[in-house]
This record gives sequence, structure tokens and C-alpha cells, in this order.
Amino acid sequence: MDLKKRKRDSQGVDKSRIARPRIDSRPPFGRSIPAQTNSTTASIRINNRPGQSTKSLTSSSITRPTASSSQRIPLKDRVTGSRSTLYEPTTSRSSVTQIQNKTAKPRAQWDLRGRIGDMQTVLEDNQNKIEESSEYQKRLMTDVVDKRSQAMEAARRVAELEALKQEKQKSFEQEIERMKAQHHRDNKDLENKDKVNKEKVDGLKAQCIEIQDNTIGLQTQLDQTLVESATLKATVAKTSAKYSEKDAEFSVLRMEVKRLDESLASREKALEDVQVNLKDERQKLKSLETKLLDEEKMRRKLHNSIQELKGNIRVFCRVRPPVASEMANHGKVASMRFYGDDNDKMELSEEVSSTLGKVTTKSYPFSFDKVFPPESTQEECFEEISQLVQSALDGYNVCIFAYGQTGSGKTYTMEGPPGAGKGMIPRAVQQIYQVAQQLNESNWHYTMEGQFMEIYNETVHDLLGDCSNYGKIKHDIRHEKSGKTVITDMTSVLLDSPARVNTMLRKASQNRATGATNMNERSSRSHSVFMLRLNGDNPVTGERTTGVLNLIDLAGSERLAMSGSTGNRLKETQAINKSLSCLGDVISALLNNKEGGHIPYRNSKLTYLLQNSLGGNSKTLMFVNISPLSEHFNETLCSLRFATKVNSCRIGTARRLTR
Repeated sequence: MDLKKRKRDSQGVDKSRIARPRIDSRPPFGRSIPAQTNSTTASIRINNRPGQSTKSLTSSSITRPTASSSQRIPLKDRVTGSRSTLYEPTTSRSSVTQIQNKTAKPRAQWDLRGRIGDMQTVLEDNQNKIEESSEYQKRLMTDVVDKRSQAMEAARRVAELEALKQEKQKSFEQEIERMKAQHHRDNKDLENKDKVNKEKVDGLKAQCIEIQDNTIGLQTQLDQTLVESATLKATVAKTSAKYSEKDAEFSVLRMEVKRLDESLASREKALEDVQVNLKDERQKLKSLETKLLDEEKMRRKLHNSIQELKGNIRVFCRVRPPVASEMANHGKVASMRFYGDDNDKMELSEEVSSTLGKVTTKSYPFSFDKVFPPESTQEECFEEISQLVQSALDGYNVCIFAYGQTGSGKTYTMEGPPGAGKGMIPRAVQQIYQVAQQLNESNWHYTMEGQFMEIYNETVHDLLGDCSNYGKIKHDIRHEKSGKTVITDMTSVLLDSPARVNTMLRKASQNRATGATNMNERSSRSHSVFMLRLNGDNPVTGERTTGVLNLIDLAGSERLAMSGSTGNRLKETQAINKSLSCLGDVISALLNNKEGGHIPYRNSKLTYLLQNSLGGNSKTLMFVNISPLSEHFNETLCSLRFATKVNSCRIGTARRLTR
């Protein structure tokens, strides 16, 4: 009985020693609180496994988080629900005020302000007491919940240990029965073996007699063997000498193996160090990739802010160099001056004769975002617009168009010849390919689709389609609410390599309408539009972007008297001048526009196509190309004045397109 009792005490918890906590809901005011109380230990023994030491919970190990971490709460006061307070109260403002009130003289009836002040002090003291009471009640509830959880855990552990005891006792009884059966079987086997061994002893005695007989014969054979042994000793001596040589060689080989083992161990250790370093480097790489994603988001945001600060519509002016054939025909170069810290200013001047014969010089200053003199290269021009191309990759609509009179170098600027003189379109596509390859390391994947069209005599033609279908298929221009512009039934080419871009440009150049006039022997007779759609996807961040890059080569403006156009050329010139005039009307309307005012985008196919580019949902840049010759001075002046109007436009902020 004593043994069973000791087992029960070691495996369970004496439930009679765990008292249910009682909550004293009354506030602790008006009671005397001792500075310290004796620590009463409430031990709860939990035996997790046989032979394991007993754990005990004492009041000294249970501490309530209070304002002062040095004060400890006796377990007796927390568990048995003692009505004594848990903490020694500090001298509060209310107690000080009460002492002052007792010592102070009573206020006169007429001293209302003093009496009101006393009442406010009493009110603040009461509020402090209420807050202390609430905090005290919360701490008591927390202790009750903790003790109940401990009691439930102890009861659950007692049940588990009782079940474990029964399971072990049953397994021990089964093992004893199995060992008894095994002992019985082993004893029976030993008796059988003893009987067999006796029979073997009798047989061995008979064999011993037979062996004694054979020993005599073997002695004779031994004598013969000794003779042979002497011969073998001589042979062994020779063999030993050879063995010594081989043993020396073996020692050398063993040292070599030992050296190789040491080298292998050092290399294995170095390999382990390399693997540890590789693991660290991979973790660093992972953190750097995460940082790179954050930096890429910040770069996009800052890049867009920089482009917005530069203005939604920016204007660059480019002066083409004079051609050798023009100088051979006694062409005269106009007087132009380029200045400004950022090369953003230019000045034209001409000599004017008055009616009295007095010659004066008249100057025309202009200021743009950038001015490129005749010696500027294609690479320098593209370097200024490369940031706008980056905005297209970031998911914005970007529009770059060239404007100017015929023969001023617009097509050369936009397309250019192959090689070092290639224009903005092939350079932009090349930059997009390079940046897209770099962004692959940041988990960005881009697909590019290109469309090439022209507006000829107010009709949209597909330059990548069959030229025999011109005029048979109607292409409509549609603007979606998301800011996307769509031209129906246009051929779309997937641009997966720069070679595909070059093939597309050659085909579009062959299909584009050109003709000879007095001002240009190969004049563009239509407005060409290259649309490049960029779809980006980042599976890591879940971001998706859709950017559009529009590169437009406008047909050149020209005066009928100077171009000498007749027939179809006259009709083409009228259509070109009309669309450019409508473009001027749109710019004027944007300059003078009030909120809700009408903008005549639908007056021509060109302005309707450029509606989103001019209306605030795009980052737009205009190249104004001018001729350096004096004979084109008036046309140059008109182009620069129109560019100044465009540069004065302030439209809304472009929105990023996402899918």
C-alpha cells in the first residue's frame, strides 16, 4: 500500500493542495497594506516521466508585471483570494491633498474660487482612485486565468501519466510471460545438445586411436619434410631480401598516401568553407535582389517625377547641316547664333532695307528645351530622348514627333540610314531591347508589338500590310477610357529581335508615299506613325505594365507657289497643309483653353490620332526641324514660332497604364 501511494504521489498532482482562486472585486482603498508579506510557497509537483525530477511553482518564481519590477506578489494572496492588497501604495496626490486639507484652515463662505479649486482637487483624486481600482481588478483577473490554466494542465498531465503507467505495466507482464516460455525452450534444447555431445565424445576416442597409428607414418614423412625445409629456407632468405625491398617501397607509398590524405582533408575543409561562404553569398544575393526590387520601384517613381518636372510637352529644335549640292548652287546660309548654358537658345537675324535704303539687322530670339546645331549627331539627339523611351518601359504613353518644312531632315532624324547615322526609331528599339535584357535579372519580362501606318490624304494606310489593299480597308481610330489608342484592322508584328525591327522598317519605307517637288526631290507625302506596345510582367511582385511608344514623322509643310505642285501632288500638298493647320488650331485651343472648352481634335485624322498625346495622357516631345538656308528663312521662322506655341502648352499629368 505504501508503494502504491508513493507511486501515485510521484505520478500525479495532489488536487487537494490546489485551491480555487477567489476574486476580491472590492477596490483596495481604505485598507492597511503591509510593505512586505511573507512568501508562501504553493508547490505543484508534475512528474513528466518515471525518474524525472519534480517541478515546483513557488510564489517567488511568479511575478506580476507592474510599474516596479522589483515588487513580487505572494502566491497565497493571489491564489487563496486574500483580501489584502497586492502592492504597497505610494503616496498619491490625493493623500497629500487630504493631509493639506486637514491642516489648512476652513475656507470662508465667500471664497467660492477656493472652494471650487478644492472640489476640483477632490474630483481628480477620485478619478485617480477609480483608475487604480480598474488596474488592480485587471491584474487580479489575469492571475486567476493563469492559475486556472495551470490547474487544468496539471490534471491533464496526471491523466496522461496514469495511462502511461497502465500501458507500461501491461507491457512488462507480457514480457515476463514471453521470457518464461523462451527459458523453457532453451532448457529443452540444451538437454538435446548434451545427448548429442556424448555421442560425439565416443566417436572422438575411436578417432584418437586411429590418429596414433597415423603418427608413426607421419614421423617418416616429417624427416623427408625437414630436408625439403632446408631447401625452402634458402629460398625464403632470397624472398625476404626481395620483401624488404618491396616493404621499403610500400613505406614510401604509405607516406605518399598519408600526404595525399592530409591534402584531401585540407581540401575538404576548404570546400566546406567555400560551401559556407557560398551559402552566405546566396543569402546576401537574395537580400540584394529584394533591395534591387525596392530600388527599381523607387527609380521608376523618381524617373517619372523628373520627366514631369521637365514638362509634359517638350520641344527640341534641330538645324540640319547644308548639303554640298545646295552650296554648289550658290545657296546662302542664314545667320544663326546658338547660345545658353544648356544649349537651349538660338537667334535668327536678317538684314532689312527700309524705303529710304537704310539697312538694319532684325533679330528673332527663340528658347526651347534643347537646341541642336548643324554639327550635332544622331547619337547626341537620341541621348536627350532616351529618358522618354525609358518611361515607355515603365508603363507610360510616350509620343515623339518631328515637325518642319519639307526637306528639313525630319525623316532622317526619325529613321536615318543604316549604321552610325540610324535614326530615333531603330535606336529607341535597340535601347528597349538592352534595358529589357537588364530587367530580366529583376524578374521583369517584356513583349513588344509594332504597328506602322501612314495618314495619306486623310486616309489611314497599313504600311505593314498589302499595299494593293490601300483604300479598300477602312481603319478607324478609337480612344479607350483607359487612355489607350487603337487603330482597327492594323497588322501587328511581334518584335522579338532587332533584325525583325530592321525588316519592318524597310517594308514600311518601301510602302510609304513619297514624291518629288521643287523643294525636295524625295518628299514624304504622308504622316507616318510607328506604334510600339510594351507589355511588362513581374511574376515576383505581381506588377504588370503596358506602355506605348509613338514615333511620328510628319509630312513637311510647303507653300504651293514654291513647291510647284500640280495634279496629285497639289492634292497631297493641300491635305498635308490642312492637317498641319488643324494641328496648329489644336495647339492654339490648348493655349487659350478654359476648363470645359472645346478642342478641335476631330478636324483631321492627324490631330484625332494625337488626341491622347496632346491632351494630357502622354509624355510628348516635338522635334522641330529647320533648314539652314536663307531662301527658306520665312518657312523656318514660321516653324520656330509654331514650336514656341507648342512649348508654351501645359497639359495634365500622364497616367501610368497597368493591366
